[in-house]
Amino acid sequence: MALATERVVVLMTKPERRALEAKARRIRTSTAELVRRSIAAFDPEADEAEIESLLDALTRSHQATLAALDKAERELAETRKQIAERMAARNP
Repeated sequence: MALATERVVVLMTKPERRALEAKARRIRTSTAELVRRSIAAFDPEADEAEIESLLDALTRSHQATLAALDKAERELAETRKQIAERMAARNP
């Protein structure tokens, strides 16, 4: 890892600073190291691609679920019709 030589001042609210410090403590590192790791991990293009992929999978799953529900409703309607016909045949 390259030696950090540049200083950056970032303004944030007190709650944001407390959250940053708490996260750094949880992973036992400095706030500066947490910021560096966050910068390295943040890739909006990759995030966008992952979100699109997940959205596509969700859309396909939703469509399959709706189709299965439609089929179940048709089968249930047919079963109810058959039961009604049998009941009517028994009690003319």
